[in-house]
Amino acid sequence: MAARRLAEFSPLRFHGHRFQNPSKGAFAHALLLSICLLFCAVTAARAEEKFSFATTPGKLPKDVVPRAYAIRVAPDLEKLTCEGSETIDLEVLRPTRRLVLNAANMEVTLASLAGVPGRAKPLELPPELNAKAETLSFALPQELPAGKYQLALSFRYKLGQQAQGLYYERYDTPSGQKKTLLATQMEPADARRMFPCWDEPVFRATFQLNATLPANFKAVSNLPVTRETPGANGAKEVVFAPSPPMASYLVALIAGDLEEVKGEAEGVQLRVLTTEGKRDSARYALESTKRILAYYNDYFGLKYPLPKLDEVAVPGGFGGAMENWGCIVYNETALLFDPQRSPAATKERVLAVIAHEMAHQWFGDLVTMAWWDNLWLNEGFASWMGTKATDKLNPPWQVWLRAHAAKEHAMTEDARPTTHPVQQPVKTERDAIDAFDAITYQKGQSIIRMIESWLGEEKFRDGIRRYLAAHEYSNTTTADLWAALEESSGEKVADMAQGWTTQPGFPLLNIHRSPLDTGHGEQPLVFAQERFQVGADATSGFDWQIPVALAGLPARADDAPLPHPLPQFVLLKTERISWRPNSNEEENFFKANAGEVGYYRTCYADPVLAAQIRARIARLPPADQLNLLDDAWALTEAAQQPAAGYFDLLDALRGDVNAAVWEGILERLRAIDTLEFGRPGRAGFQQFARNLLQPQLDRIGWEAKADEDALNPVLRDGLIAALGEFGDENVVAEAERRFDEFVKDHDTSALPADLRPAVFTLVGRHADARRFDQLHDLGRRAMRTEDKQLAYRALEGANDPELCKKALALALEPDELPAPAVARQLLPAAFHGEHPDLAWEFVRAHLDALLSRLPSFEINKFFGRILDQSSDAAQADDLEKIAATHPEAAGSKDFAKTVEAIRQRAELKAREVSNIDAWILQRNARNRPVTP
Repeated sequence: MAARRLAEFSPLRFHGHRFQNPSKGAFAHALLLSICLLFCAVTAARAEEKFSFATTPGKLPKDVVPRAYAIRVAPDLEKLTCEGSETIDLEVLRPTRRLVLNAANMEVTLASLAGVPGRAKPLELPPELNAKAETLSFALPQELPAGKYQLALSFRYKLGQQAQGLYYERYDTPSGQKKTLLATQMEPADARRMFPCWDEPVFRATFQLNATLPANFKAVSNLPVTRETPGANGAKEVVFAPSPPMASYLVALIAGDLEEVKGEAEGVQLRVLTTEGKRDSARYALESTKRILAYYNDYFGLKYPLPKLDEVAVPGGFGGAMENWGCIVYNETALLFDPQRSPAATKERVLAVIAHEMAHQWFGDLVTMAWWDNLWLNEGFASWMGTKATDKLNPPWQVWLRAHAAKEHAMTEDARPTTHPVQQPVKTERDAIDAFDAITYQKGQSIIRMIESWLGEEKFRDGIRRYLAAHEYSNTTTADLWAALEESSGEKVADMAQGWTTQPGFPLLNIHRSPLDTGHGEQPLVFAQERFQVGADATSGFDWQIPVALAGLPARADDAPLPHPLPQFVLLKTERISWRPNSNEEENFFKANAGEVGYYRTCYADPVLAAQIRARIARLPPADQLNLLDDAWALTEAAQQPAAGYFDLLDALRGDVNAAVWEGILERLRAIDTLEFGRPGRAGFQQFARNLLQPQLDRIGWEAKADEDALNPVLRDGLIAALGEFGDENVVAEAERRFDEFVKDHDTSALPADLRPAVFTLVGRHADARRFDQLHDLGRRAMRTEDKQLAYRALEGANDPELCKKALALALEPDELPAPAVARQLLPAAFHGEHPDLAWEFVRAHLDALLSRLPSFEINKFFGRILDQSSDAAQADDLEKIAATHPEAAGSKDFAKTVEAIRQRAELKAREVSNIDAWILQRNARNRPVTP
């Protein structure tokens, strides 16, 4: 399920201060904050050990372990049921009177245990199913001594459409048929819904799968098919080779009427499989896989260990991707790219998601975290490695620079009281689902990149190679990783890194000049750290060892770009230190967090330093420009400086031409526009935004150029959409003209793929009944999930309130979009439009119907997705009422985070929007031409 959330945390996206409204939610917040601080203090205090099976956390007893599964499943697609059986080779490590494993939503019809001393025949066992605990237990008539045994089980269950365990999915084909696909989704704890098992990652075993399927189905699993034999009634028996020892959440089975493209690289057989009519869109994924596989084999120093790697695109009911060993499953929007119909952003996303999932074949599959409290060892590393590979293979995309937006999303979340450490206690399945968040992914990635920058790429890579080689086909904890990096680098990595993974939040680095003269004519810089927080009182007892990257830049009078020298690293181990630059006399300005490789905020508390920043930002490298902009906005969120500080820096970058910088600016402007929603100054802000953005669109134009910057297609789409959303009538009119030509004549030259997201968005926003129906028809007829979701997202943003209501009603129609796409695509688009009140009214009225169609993971994330921009405190009040009636949705940590985020954005709006409006008025006055 790794990149099942990748899209939420990697592309662009974007909060407030302390609760000052003494509402009835204030006590709940205060209690939550106290619990969070206690929880974080306990977490930070514990010293983690290297991996040990016996001491690994979990819910199942460890006196019995599985060694090998032989599983048979026979799904019935007419009755939508599945009959199954399995034999499990067990090893009893310590004498026991009870066997306990996992099973959920099934009936166990037979159970027996072979190898019991003194019995020639297997011992029949009465099953004890605990639905709440999701366990299957067997009480033994006598103590079972240590040794090897074989447990045989028969079971049956209903097949569902929710992506949990083995499920089915209906989809349309170009021939007009409805077809059915079988697929699995196991992570974190749903293998138990397909077959009884020890469903915790530490219980590695081999899995050999046998499936009875329709004769026309093509079936794929973790290992190749070894035998297919005809069966009765139009069925066939498919037998797969046994897997290496692995965790149960990696087991995969996908079966249906599939097409494929195939190839070979590095001695590995490669296939990309799709549903009918989509094979040609898989060729880019196949070629990308070949390039990534060669890069990873070299980087890791360990060859991909399986004989084949299949990648399967499923149409719509599954979000993101899942790294099953040897059989990666993707939503087709994350795997398929049609050069004629997909925008450049899709090309980038496909390669990035493949790189993330393939990284898991080493980080997560070959070497697996022992328990979900170390999930970041899987997800943080796959995020870092995927970004590194994408950047290496496509330098013009400036991937690390653009990963800044996802890092900002994590830091925004990490500054709030409801944050958690990267390594957090996990006691339940719901806790495990909660762990899949921006802290695990993007903070984890950022910490890894910071350590790599500090140690150096070569030493870091050598440490990663040691780690993988020492623990292949086994499990690890974070302590194992630190040990490997210490061996390769000679540095005390554990001492430096532990605070970053076991403490919540991150530091603010305050920098000023010491009044003391060093005798060299220079004033030393003083670095002082404190925890950076938004919406909470200052807390003590937290400190980090910060590898501060400093770049000394010469003061020059010209406007040429400043050089980007290799930074000096200063390791700040205490609360404050003084540091004298090791530089020549010309270098008298220093930018901290040079290259934006650190996971911390920086405040130039000294007025002279702050003035130097403002004077030089336009000449700094793009990464440092983005870093300074977003640190300034974060300080505004924390009420440590007014919004004018951000806007002064933004104003200085008007002439900048870096596409990645403008992507970041666009995201921030949109976030501020949501704060302005309903306020009298919104028109003035939108005019300011149009004046800022229009020169950039004039520079790159609507039409692509043969020699243009590789990022211009993505920037062009963003500029057009933003200008239209900010009320540029000319941009809206041009979008409507191009859309009308596209619909009338099917003229793709009028609407190239790179322009379609922006044009569809604007046409949907300004739609009349005719264009609304045209968009709806395009969505209904689309065979490609990408095309379908594009049209439906556009509908949900309709400015016309009656059309908005009509679009919202589509969320309840199962034939329109699958439920996960409704939660991930339709409803967020409605909340991001001009009628979030109507969207919220709709959700409240139909909440039971909406949640009933979602799997557990989607329920946990539901409110956080749709209300990710809300600054309406009344909606936070409503959520607290919903908590009492819908515990299945409100019991997650994500729910508490959502309530807190809304209240903080509401406080930020009340505090700063008037200041923003005042800054804009003052700027307009300064720049107004004088009338003679």
